[in-house]
Formats: sequence, structure tokens, C-alpha cells
Amino acid sequence: MASIVDYVRTCTDTFEQRPLNRVDSLVLSCLSYLWIPEEVPDASTPKGVYLLMLNDDKRRLSLTAPISSHDSYEQLLLAVASSPRFFNVRACLAAEESSQSEQRQFAAVTFQLSDGSSYVAFRGTDNTLLGWKEDLCMSFRPVVPAQEAAHAYLQRIANQVEGPLYVGGHSKGGNLAVYATMTASDDVRQRIVRCYSHDSPGFLGETTASPSWAGSWDLVERTIPGESLVGLLLGGQGADPIVVRSTKAGIMQHHPFSWVVEGNDFAREGALSYDAYRTGKRMNSWLMGMSASDRERFVDVLCTVVRAAGEVTFSGLAQSLEDGSLALMLRRLDGLPEADRSFFLDAAGDLVATLLLGPAPKEAHTPEERAADAADKMDDITARFNDTFARWERYFE
Repeated sequence: MASIVDYVRTCTDTFEQRPLNRVDSLVLSCLSYLWIPEEVPDASTPKGVYLLMLNDDKRRLSLTAPISSHDSYEQLLLAVASSPRFFNVRACLAAEESSQSEQRQFAAVTFQLSDGSSYVAFRGTDNTLLGWKEDLCMSFRPVVPAQEAAHAYLQRIANQVEGPLYVGGHSKGGNLAVYATMTASDDVRQRIVRCYSHDSPGFLGETTASPSWAGSWDLVERTIPGESLVGLLLGGQGADPIVVRSTKAGIMQHHPFSWVVEGNDFAREGALSYDAYRTGKRMNSWLMGMSASDRERFVDVLCTVVRAAGEVTFSGLAQSLEDGSLALMLRRLDGLPEADRSFFLDAAGDLVATLLLGPAPKEAHTPEERAADAADKMDDITARFNDTFARWERYFE
């Protein structure tokens, strides 16, 4: 089955001949992980650098790939550098910001396409624990620092490049793309052709309450794999997503190189799997069952425990767990004040119970509560039916 790397290798038409599509968007979203060395300063200016130079050993750009999959990103780099579709795309206005004090991890780059349009690509979560903590902060903060940075970046880019704009990203990058699009000034938003959100988490209700959001969802296109989890977190994500096929299973379907490409589009699944629907629904139920202050407290305690390992990257943390750092974290947990330790263990236990058994049943008293309960049950029945029907369709393909 073809991946986005195969797609890039086999594309021979230019952007003048065929405009940017959702597969191109995922390719460029992955290229948002470009690492720009000091020897290539033009990549941070409007002048930019051609992706063709990715094959230049003397000035070669590389990628700061997220956590793992360095081989896949390396293959993508090599494919892009020799692709008739991508080699003359220019990477420009690259920006990267990181702040422990502000709990901000942000990066973006703009790709100027050969047809005169530009793709503004926002990077997802990198390998730092700082980036992961900011992701967790989305569960209780209406706006996180990276979202504010994304808004400012898009506004700035719109003043520095001409022509139509595409905006997008994968995972957290897609969340930033949607936020930047929805909060953009009217003149900038009018230039946006499409905002692509690839398996990205949503937003709290407070974030999407502005009337400008309600009137702009038609700009956003969501793609999620059939067993998505990240793309179902939180709410406020507009229209139903396009469900794509993946060669992986479970949470590993979040990996963009596992998404199956057929021709110039993604292969489709008939529906989201019922297990993914149920898990996402239960996860959100657990989150929204706590107050914002309790969600913040849970994240703070979790990060305090994790810091006991002494690591600053997620990959380093994963390795240290194999080397015995779990004992250090458990000792940190035992050393917390009793109130914090009990709160954290109770919340974690409730999370496990909710994921395994579902949320604790609540009796509906008011007509509104009964209507909501009925709608919830109907959604569940519909999700189960759609999953079953999709499985039968795939069986008879």
C-alpha cells in the first residue's frame, strides 16, 4: 500500500497543473519538522530556500522528527528533493520558539508553491517534555501560548507573502492551524483557501465561543484515521472528518506515514471504528467530568512525578523507564503531600475505570437531561452500526 513517501516519489505533475490537495497538505505538515541550520539563513526570510537543496550535502537541511520514525522522515526528505512536484517549492519564514517559563513549544514554516500560493505549516508536538506539557494544558486553558504564537505567525506571514493561503498541520500542528485560521483578521481569512487539520485535538468550549468561529468552519477540513484517538480529544471541531485508512492499529494510526494513499487522495474507511468512538467519548467524559482547576492540578502533579526521571525529552523518558526511572517517579509520588497524592491516584483510578467501563451512570431528571441522554444513546447506536457496515463493505471489496 502506498504512503505519502510513495506519493511524492511518483508525482510528476506540478502545482500549476494540479492544485494542492489533502495529501500534499500532510506531506508539507511533516516537513514542518525541518531543522534549519545557521548555514542556511535564507530559510528564515521571505527569500527562502528551494527544497531541491535537501540533496546538497554541504548545506543540507534535516528534520527534527517527533520522538521516533526518523527513517520515515529521512525518506520523505530524499523523495521531496527529487520530486518534480516539490523540488522547486521554497521553504521560507521559518520560526521556532521555546520557553520553559511560558510553557510554550511552537514552530512553523511557510512553503511557497510554484503556482503562487503558499502553505503555512505548523509543527506538531516535538520530542520535548515541554511540548507534551503544553498539549496537556489544552485540557484546561482556553488558549495556550503556542496558539497565540500561531495566530501572530499567520498574521505576520500574510503581510509578507502574496497570493492564496493554505494552512495546516498534523496533531498539535493541526490544532494550531485551526486556531490561527479562526482568529485571523477578516482580510487574512478571506485569502485562506483551506485549513487542513490532520488527526488533531479539538478545543474547549470557551475557545470556540466567538461568533467568528461558527461562521468559518467551512474553511476547515479534518482527516483522521479509522482508529483515531488524538483527533477525537476535546470538542469544537466543526464538520465530520474524512476517515482515512492506515496500515497500523490503534494509537499507532496517528503516525502520518501509515496513512494509505490511492492515486492523489487517501484511501477511505467507511466509518470511524466503534472502539475509537467509544474510547474518545469516554476520555472526553473523564476530562469534562472534572473542573478546569482539577484538570490543571492533575497535569501539574503528573508533570511533577515525571520530572523525577530527570529527562527533558519524551524519547529519553521512555528509555529511562526501561533503565529504572519508574522507581524514582514512584518515590516522588509517595513524597507528595497527602492531599495531592490522594487526588492524583483517585483521578487516575477514575480514568482507568471510565476507559474500561464507561462513565458512571447519571439519572436524568429534567427534560433537557433526558433528551441529551437519548441523543447520546442514539449516537452510540449509530456509531456501532456505521462501524459494522464499514467492516462488511471492506470485507467484500
